[in-house]
Amino acid sequence: MKHNKPSRLSAAVTLALLSMGGAAQAQDSSMQKVEITGSSIKRAVADQALPVTVVKAEDWLAQGMQTIDDILMSMSTASDYVPNTTSGNGNSANMRGIGTSRTLVLLDGKRLNDVAINPNSIPVSALDRTEVLRDGASSIYGSDAIGGVINFVTKKSYTGASLTLKGNAPSKSGGGESRGLSFTAGKGNLGSDGWNVYITGDINQQDALPQSARPNITSDERLASAGFPPPKLTKGSNSIPANVTLANGSTKVGNITIGGNPYYASGCLAPYSTPGLNNTCTASYTANSLTLTKESQEASLFTKGTLMLGEDHKLSASLLYSSIYNRPVKNPTFGINASIANFPALTIGPNSKYYPGKGIVPAMPGITNQTLTLAWSLYGDLGPTVLDYKTDTTRLTLDDEGHLGAWDYKASFWSALYSTRTSFRSGFVNSYDLLAGVANGQLNPFGLQDQVGKDYLSSISTNGQTANAGLTRMNGVDLNASRELMTLPGGAVTLAVGASAYHDFSYNSIPATVALSGGQTGATAATNQSASRNVTAAYAEIDFPITKALDVDVAVRTDHYSDFGSTTNPKASFRFKPAEWVMLRGSAGTGFRAPTLAERYFGATNGPTGITSTSYNDPVLCPGGLPGATTGGTALPGYNPSTVCNARQPINTGANPQVGPERSKTFNLGVVFTPTRSLLVSVDYFKVQLRDSIGQLAQPSLFQNPAYANLFVRDAKGNLLYIDDRLTNMGGVRTDGIDLTTTYNFPKTKWGQVGVQLDGTYIHEFETQVDRNGAWISSVNKFGPLDANVMNFRWKYGASAKWVSANGDWTSTLNQQYKQSFEDRNSGTAYHVIDQYTVYNWSMQYNGFKQWSLMVGVNNLFDRDPPAANYRGEGYSSGEASPLGRVYRVRATYTF
Repeated sequence: MKHNKPSRLSAAVTLALLSMGGAAQAQDSSMQKVEITGSSIKRAVADQALPVTVVKAEDWLAQGMQTIDDILMSMSTASDYVPNTTSGNGNSANMRGIGTSRTLVLLDGKRLNDVAINPNSIPVSALDRTEVLRDGASSIYGSDAIGGVINFVTKKSYTGASLTLKGNAPSKSGGGESRGLSFTAGKGNLGSDGWNVYITGDINQQDALPQSARPNITSDERLASAGFPPPKLTKGSNSIPANVTLANGSTKVGNITIGGNPYYASGCLAPYSTPGLNNTCTASYTANSLTLTKESQEASLFTKGTLMLGEDHKLSASLLYSSIYNRPVKNPTFGINASIANFPALTIGPNSKYYPGKGIVPAMPGITNQTLTLAWSLYGDLGPTVLDYKTDTTRLTLDDEGHLGAWDYKASFWSALYSTRTSFRSGFVNSYDLLAGVANGQLNPFGLQDQVGKDYLSSISTNGQTANAGLTRMNGVDLNASRELMTLPGGAVTLAVGASAYHDFSYNSIPATVALSGGQTGATAATNQSASRNVTAAYAEIDFPITKALDVDVAVRTDHYSDFGSTTNPKASFRFKPAEWVMLRGSAGTGFRAPTLAERYFGATNGPTGITSTSYNDPVLCPGGLPGATTGGTALPGYNPSTVCNARQPINTGANPQVGPERSKTFNLGVVFTPTRSLLVSVDYFKVQLRDSIGQLAQPSLFQNPAYANLFVRDAKGNLLYIDDRLTNMGGVRTDGIDLTTTYNFPKTKWGQVGVQLDGTYIHEFETQVDRNGAWISSVNKFGPLDANVMNFRWKYGASAKWVSANGDWTSTLNQQYKQSFEDRNSGTAYHVIDQYTVYNWSMQYNGFKQWSLMVGVNNLFDRDPPAANYRGEGYSSGEASPLGRVYRVRATYTF
């Protein structure tokens, strides 16, 4: 883009990136300045006092990365960014491992939502660069930017048109393929025409990968190596045929032990179940892993128009729309037992033709005409449960920026609408009608259904109905201005001031007609809830270039929440450059995060909101097993083994109106060495302290630690009503470690130039304090007491080697991702360590054609399986690696 006349607004900034994703430096930085994430004051990129990593979009694309998922999963500071295979919630970044809600995601410097979002709503084709601030920025963007900030910066303008086709295919057949296209078209030159408008869009489709397509990942041998007991050593719960116990809780009739399965002796019902302990049948499917990846479709559109009003004023407007659709495959429908949310037990009486011993189903010792409780899975008749998740995002932004007198200013208005809808696709029925069908003899809980049973299940299906729907609406304005105040020996003192205000409204609805569908919830009435808040803020930042070598920056921000009051958070940072080849930098600040509307208001109740994600023994009513185990316990006399042993227990995991805000302190100290123009080494120490942290205990911790016995709410007879695991203010979280980045460019040769880089994070300590003034529990290289799925690796890194040919037509990148071994979430029945995981990705890009750009690549070059693991009950470490195996990638771009 050429300009007829220089403009203070449009000064070009060239970011010289050393190798792939390297730390950014500026060429001729004394003259060229830009606003970088973490500060409201424009300055040369090389003069940043904060640890910011800036990566141009073309560098990501040259590596074969095709979605925002790909980009964030390669960042060591993202800590935990994993494929979400079992729900419709969007993937999200979790910087420093302290929670997705404490990582602020921005689009062009403006917040997207007050909760974790799916960044795939942003089309990659619209990106100019990504900026990752590995430091808190509460004093600039909002008090909740505790773990760090990821800012996706879109193209300022675009002229021309291009079309890109892309696709991925695993080397092994069976599913998991993906395909997509993107386009960009724009017209107008800001310099010569004074205007530009462009539109860009992405469409991506991902096929599901069935578990059956990767038997090597969930084979019996692999499961056994991860600590899973063989089915024959597991006491069966929900299965087909159904396991039974006496409804009155008795376990003996005379000297005869009661319970088990009428088909145990004949081998149960292959392939749905196999014989287990205590004459029971055990389900043959693995929890939450009926598909290893979920089917999804993503479509996003972004358009921006810019108009220059003279040299120093610019108007722009942008519109983002995205629609993301996911179809996860979950566990099958099962009958609810009596302990779940006071819902009636699934029972069968002697009037049913399917009662054991009545002629169709084999008799069982001691069972005559008693009422029986059933632990039944409908997997054989209904298959797994499949949900349709749909998320729509619409976001409009209007910007006016320019120069008035001595002030540079920018005023913005933005409005965002997020809507979600979950509907039942297959495998769901109304639970009340399910109970009735068993009671009246139309349904056979001990085998596959005859035509009468099939017709009945079809008549009570809730497939196609809405399970829940939600809406979030945010409207806001941002104002900021900056100017030079005076001159110090190091340069001009610069002041920036700003203010913002936004209204946050959320609505959630669960229709009554489907509240019981699927047998997985005890809700009995429609739930319609809404909540809102207003947030206003004002901030100021001042930069003091005391000398050419020393620069000090001070900022402070005050936020006011209509439902919490006010909070003020300062931050100070410095940059000291005693020589051209070395720079010291550091910062310290505070943060404050109010609970989101969902955390405080939605689903708040004194009672059970659902059931545990897996089966457990009630530690009081089914003693004898190891803490947290699902086997080995024996029900106390008078209690039903099917509800107190190896059962999914009632639990409240909902919102809490009493939950309060959390507060933080962050500290960073680093050094950057550039002894030559080719070598850069940066080492940054970080420390984050969080108190009154909002969270809930991981479910295994509830059963493994007797200290949490007070959370088991029981009636006067000792029956478990529910486990109180609502969100609450914990003691705190503290973590510290080192971020390391080193890049080196080898000398140019006639063959081109090679650059190498290593970008890693070493965690010295990550500790959680569950109760105020309680003990600090370490969770480095092992799971902590709160989130059972966050993996805080002691050491993880990404390394790369990038070659660019002498004429620039060829680019090749070899990338290595390493994650250290990790102690598994062990239940006490076995001890297992998740293996370290190293994967290599390679790509080659050619730009020598006049209008074509071609890329081919291979992810997981050596086809390494993900490590075996038991922490999610899936058999492999889905939070660490992809189950696809080796994947071939191709992309072709045609420029018109």
